[in-house]
Amino acid sequence: MPNALVTTAPRSRSADELFRQFKQQNYLELLHHQWKTPLAVRPVFLKSPKRVEALLGLLQLALTAYQLLERLYRQQVVADAPVTEQRMTSESLLRQFRVYGLIVRRSPVGRVVYATRLTSRQRHILQHLHFSTPAQILAQRLRPPPSG
Repeated sequence: MPNALVTTAPRSRSADELFRQFKQQNYLELLHHQWKTPLAVRPVFLKSPKRVEALLGLLQLALTAYQLLERLYRQQVVADAPVTEQRMTSESLLRQFRVYGLIVRRSPVGRVVYATRLTSRQRHILQHLHFSTPAQILAQRLRPPPSG
């Protein structure tokens, strides 16, 4: 189906480049929709306007991270990957980790935290994003568990 595109861009810009940018407009509209959509949040009672501002700032930061996660993942996907992989959303990515957790055990020397085993899909996602695994992060930040 032929398309017509009217623009004020200089003639030096190729039609392919302009059309590609036009097609990306839908992506921007989705991001704007996410910013404007009401969030489902339990009632929060804040005592001052500064705390309300702080909460809104945190929500904005979280939404930015949410959008960045999707963008980073899609940038790492190769062109010949399945369409479902190329169109992966943050919601789909995070859903893969819904069943992941950490195990905390008490020991005579205090609490010991263990990372549970990742599924192959979870490991693939983390590798794609160049993120450390939970076990690697724990090994870097916590003392090793006591031997014995």
